[in-house]
Amino acid sequence: MQLAFTERNVLVTGGASGIGLACARAFRAEGAKVVVLDRAPGPDDIDTVRTDVTDESSMAEAVATAVARLGGLDVVVGCAGISGPVGTPLVDTSAADLAAVLAVNVTGQLLLAKHTYPHLATGGAIVFLASDSAFVATPGMAPYCASKGAVVALTRALAVELDRVRVNCVAPSVVDTPMARADLGDSAIDNAGFPVQTADEVARQVLFLAGPHARPINGQALLSDFGYSARSAFPA
Repeated sequence: MQLAFTERNVLVTGGASGIGLACARAFRAEGAKVVVLDRAPGPDDIDTVRTDVTDESSMAEAVATAVARLGGLDVVVGCAGISGPVGTPLVDTSAADLAAVLAVNVTGQLLLAKHTYPHLATGGAIVFLASDSAFVATPGMAPYCASKGAVVALTRALAVELDRVRVNCVAPSVVDTPMARADLGDSAIDNAGFPVQTADEVARQVLFLAGPHARPINGQALLSDFGYSARSAFPA
């Protein structure tokens, strides 16, 4: 299948590492022009604009810079995110930690959509990174689960509100990224008793949703979890 990204202009947040970097490289391999936004410096082969996705003035300036470098905007991918305090019960989680997770994972996506939509070409696409944690939960992840549930709701809301572009999100299960390894440890990823995705696999899901061949798909969350959420608790 031809993905039709040749000379398309793509902006990716969180593109200095992990899923964001995989997305940036996947789009570029398909012929797109790509600029990433990140707090951290990107690899030498990635055109990076430094910004804080939770700071509106910084985001507005960074988006304007990226659009000027690209010469337009066709696809926006929101990959910037943090996990917050993993394994910490809610009763032991500070308000500051709660606010930090929501600021990056929710406010950051809202600001991204707000400041990129005026530049997006008709028929363009926004793809957010959500998580299977929007649908299923494990103890000690309440702030993260809440934030990713909000991303799914935001996806649906913007699909209704933004009339000339499509808005979807990808909701993957555990992905082998530097963030996941920092949260869970190398052994937990390397010896997991469950399937673990690669960042490149998630990037291909993003490209599918962003392309013109996915034109009928709007306001949807692509839950990619190896079928785990479909399993019944019935002992059969």
